[in-house]
Amino acid sequence: MMAHRGGDLLLISLLWITFFGSTLGNHGFKPRVIVNNENAGILRFRSADGNVADILKLIRDPISANIYAGTVHGLYMLNSKNHPTLKLVNVTIMQPECLDCKNISMLKEGRNGNPFFMCETYIETTMCCDVNSENIPNNCTELWHPSHIIEPSLHVGNSLYYTVSATNSPVVPVGTYRWAMNKSTFQVAVQNEQRYFKIIANNANGPLDGKVYSFYIEKNKAQGPEKPIWVPLVSQFCMADRGGTKSMLQNRWTSMLTARLFCGDVKNHLSYTELLDVAVLEDVEWPNTTIYTLFKNEYNLTALCVYTMSDILHVFNSNKFTSNADTFTSPTPGQCVHDSQTLLTSFMRFMESRPEMKQWIKPTRDPLMFKHHHYTHLQVDRVKSNNMENGHHDVLLMSLECGKVHKILEQDGKPFIIAEYKPFNTRTHISSMLLDSVNKKLFVSSSTEVVQIKLDNCSVYGKSCELCALARDPYCSWHMHECSNIRLGIQNVTHGIDSKCKEVIQRSDFLRFDNLNIIPQDSKFYYKCPKDSQHASYVWEHEDRQIKCVCDEENCFLLIDRMSKKDVGKYYCIASENDYSRTIVSLELQMNSGSDTRTSHAALACFLLLIYVIY
Repeated sequence: MMAHRGGDLLLISLLWITFFGSTLGNHGFKPRVIVNNENAGILRFRSADGNVADILKLIRDPISANIYAGTVHGLYMLNSKNHPTLKLVNVTIMQPECLDCKNISMLKEGRNGNPFFMCETYIETTMCCDVNSENIPNNCTELWHPSHIIEPSLHVGNSLYYTVSATNSPVVPVGTYRWAMNKSTFQVAVQNEQRYFKIIANNANGPLDGKVYSFYIEKNKAQGPEKPIWVPLVSQFCMADRGGTKSMLQNRWTSMLTARLFCGDVKNHLSYTELLDVAVLEDVEWPNTTIYTLFKNEYNLTALCVYTMSDILHVFNSNKFTSNADTFTSPTPGQCVHDSQTLLTSFMRFMESRPEMKQWIKPTRDPLMFKHHHYTHLQVDRVKSNNMENGHHDVLLMSLECGKVHKILEQDGKPFIIAEYKPFNTRTHISSMLLDSVNKKLFVSSSTEVVQIKLDNCSVYGKSCELCALARDPYCSWHMHECSNIRLGIQNVTHGIDSKCKEVIQRSDFLRFDNLNIIPQDSKFYYKCPKDSQHASYVWEHEDRQIKCVCDEENCFLLIDRMSKKDVGKYYCIASENDYSRTIVSLELQMNSGSDTRTSHAALACFLLLIYVIY
């Protein structure tokens, strides 16, 4: 690979300055492996006519493998086996002449064997139905207070719980709603803007134990440079709550309590207050249910905080409030009762004030703080460990502002970025993420397309036991001479390298041996060594000397400014990681004593690539 001599000195100088700086820094904040369409089976779904726009929500059919992508004005289905494109789904709930006048105002996973549940709003009417596999609506009901497609919603029995944010419905009061038996229950009106992210529920052991929790942020009433713009909150409601009397809290919650979430570092006076997303890992024992939350602060830095339901229940059961309250002993505020309409007037007056718990809900451990990446969405998968009986690893799947996705192992309070996925060809905004934890697939949508990422595609980590182990990916292990999603082989998620790898007979086809290269004297020469890990250190070995590697994100370059006798010989690109060294490529250079400055096609391609990287 050669190039013209004119201007090459400046080119090489720029390469050294640009690339060498990128090799510095803490590997802990870098993804170990970069995964794109070329080295992984990422499936892309677009409509046949390319007219899909503003995909806002992804849901999964609980029965089949179908995924639905919802926009305000249309619904699409994708099936990776049978439908390589986004297929328009025609569901007729209402039949107004003006098709553009009706909007999909709610979309959620189906129930009772139906693929999905959907609401359509037309002018002042909202109709909600279960939709069967033939796309025929059934069990329809008219909803009094419409929501928006991106709002969280949840069915518990015959009750539908959903939320309304001020930014999505300026007419309908904000808050958490319940729709049951053609009756709506909602909260006392507030003037502040709210944004909702998650609703979870626990039926518990009886009608008076069932509770619902909603996670959201609210614009801070207090103004000032030292005050946060947003306040992160969680509210608790009783499923048995029937609302108050005609004179007080009619059709309003009488059991709603609110507590503030804290995410930050108390010692360093650092806090994150703008909630971005919430992911829940439910446990058979409800108090052990884990709540993962993604926050950012005023400096646009993100952090992840983890809570358990036991922490949340402890605060709500404390019976201590920020405002002065009368002493209510039976029932206490937030306690579920058989008939909420028989509560004392003084009790309901206190509940009307939206009581907030004095104690804040604090995370179970120090937050994971990300200074180098700006995340926007969060999904969490719990992967069973093959090394620990009943053990598991939690894998974080987090989208970035630029449209990439990070797969992160959380261990001992530290993040290890296993891989960075590049699902889209260009920089874009990710509007929605959906995890299929059963089939280990992540679905990611931009405004115009949906991408499927196979999370247990282990071939991207290389073809040796050591490389497979160094990935620290709970989905993968070294099994039957390959890095496989059959997690019965060699795996060491904690430390990476496993001593058992030394007992494995390695395949040698991962090493690429190159032909002899004859280089004219005094010519420039470029050669690249593909990086199989962003956490490894790279060097070129030549005879008895080492040559520093000039790296970009994907390659390590050997740059020879002027071919001479000292450059003749064999070169090896050596990668070192966790005391494990490997040869990536090897080549041999010989010199042609005749001067030749002609540029080959390969050299020209390399030259254009380098110019592209710099500029």
